[in-house]
Amino acid sequence: MTFETAFERIILLLVMTTKEQKLRLLKAKISVALQDEYGRVPTTEEIESVFHLTRVMYKAVLGLHYRRREQKKNGQLAIF
Repeated sequence: MTFETAFERIILLLVMTTKEQKLRLLKAKISVALQDEYGRVPTTEEIESVFHLTRVMYKAVLGLHYRRREQKKNGQLAIF
């Protein structure tokens, strides 16, 4: 195994770990917010439901904003 191959594998592992850690952190924040709102420990199903809803809403809002910005940059939108 060359140095470059080993380095690429290490970078790939770090990126994957960071993404997984971010998802775990998001679930932890959701859990704390639900506990504050409900006054009790939320169930796993409640946490998963809000987690998926959060990801969908983030993609919907970010996706539309990003697409509009790209269209404006390419001159595809009418600017009023």
